[in-house]
Amino acid sequence: MWRPLFRCPRCQRAMAAGQSGATCEGCGVVFEERAGILRFMTADRIAKGEPFQRQYQIVRERDGYRTGTPEYYRMLPIVPRGDPRAEEWRIRRESYAHLQQHVLPAVWQEPIRILDLGAGNGWLSHRLAAFGHQVVAVDLLDDELDGLGACRHYPVTVIPVQADFDALPLQPAQFDVVVLNGALHYAPDPAATLRSGTRALAKGGTLVVMDSPMFRRERDGQAMVERQLRAIAMRHNLPDVVRPGVGFLTYDALDRVARELGLSSTFIPSKGPAAWRWRRRASWLRLRRAPAAFGVWMAR
Repeated sequence: MWRPLFRCPRCQRAMAAGQSGATCEGCGVVFEERAGILRFMTADRIAKGEPFQRQYQIVRERDGYRTGTPEYYRMLPIVPRGDPRAEEWRIRRESYAHLQQHVLPAVWQEPIRILDLGAGNGWLSHRLAAFGHQVVAVDLLDDELDGLGACRHYPVTVIPVQADFDALPLQPAQFDVVVLNGALHYAPDPAATLRSGTRALAKGGTLVVMDSPMFRRERDGQAMVERQLRAIAMRHNLPDVVRPGVGFLTYDALDRVARELGLSSTFIPSKGPAAWRWRRRASWLRLRRAPAAFGVWMAR
């Protein structure tokens, strides 16, 4: 079975990963493989991310994400009728179709290597691996319901790696596609995360950002995040709400990074069902700000 080439997230020295994990010969740190997940989180990064991860799990469970049988995960992004997040998954299905139509055909002459950063429960990794691609799924969470632990449900080979996507334990230039699926807005510095992802790209590869909230004006994104944080505090009775990274993206910021990296970028919007579009138009009037856009941003 193919495995990517790893390097120590602390000292950047190349290292090989076996069935039980990996040991860095440079700094002596041991990274174990447990429950099928290669674990490259250092103790300091685990401690730093714990407050947000705890909040994230509480909110996701109460909002209806942390549920499902093995069949539920295998069907994603298709969800049963009446699913509490059905409209959101409708958008994700549309964005996934954009990925298939506009990104994969450009590189899909044979099975390719894909890095899924911020993979969550690995649904996108599963779909891509089912086409024969070699997929590495990276996330901070190893949760069995809403993190890499859910990869155990998939009947195809996905390589789950618990790591910080700003300190990737991967040697550069290995992947044909690097995709951040509903994840980049959780980064404290999205530009730095994009640069890190680009280093993982092989020559001629494609960088993809899917389904993060996008805005033309930064003030509209800031207003959305502030409203979300107030709602989380009230709805879930959380006294100290942790902000999830920047919480949104702007077209200008992404395009600026693309130009810096010598890449050409484009955005393909996901429009969603009619009822969802109508509510967005109404919210524009009610909130007096532009609603977030979702879709696929790609740079190559």
